[in-house]
Amino acid sequence: MLRFQNGPSGHRYEVDAAHAGSGTVWSTSLPPEARSVPAARHFTSNALRSLGAPQHVDEAELLVSELAANVVLHAHTDMRVSILGGDGRVRVEVRDGDPNLPRRRSPDPMALDGRGVMLVDTLATAWGINGNDRGKTIWFELAN
Repeated sequence: MLRFQNGPSGHRYEVDAAHAGSGTVWSTSLPPEARSVPAARHFTSNALRSLGAPQHVDEAELLVSELAANVVLHAHTDMRVSILGGDGRVRVEVRDGDPNLPRRRSPDPMALDGRGVMLVDTLATAWGINGNDRGKTIWFELAN
């Protein structure tokens, strides 16, 4: 287990790094607070650089920010961010405790929100949602 600190907010998060069948999995839990969004972004950047996938940092940071913000704004539950690297691709998962599924919207061009699913659909190589009555996991993959 590694411990990182995210920026001036002092938000601390625990990192579990484990080996799975096809690579290394980094995982952390974060509370449903606004400061968890930059913490998720920072965690994702560190994990991808440690996994040797710095080429995916920009897109992954953007997408995990959208998913983490959705947890804070809509799910209001703790979240688990997991990153799996291996085989020339990375997979990022954000799990929350709300079984309600997100939906793609067509926001007004001046709206400040409503673009998360659209961005994931546009930038990810693949993505999906696994849900049940205890919550959901939204995942996306980025490939070389």
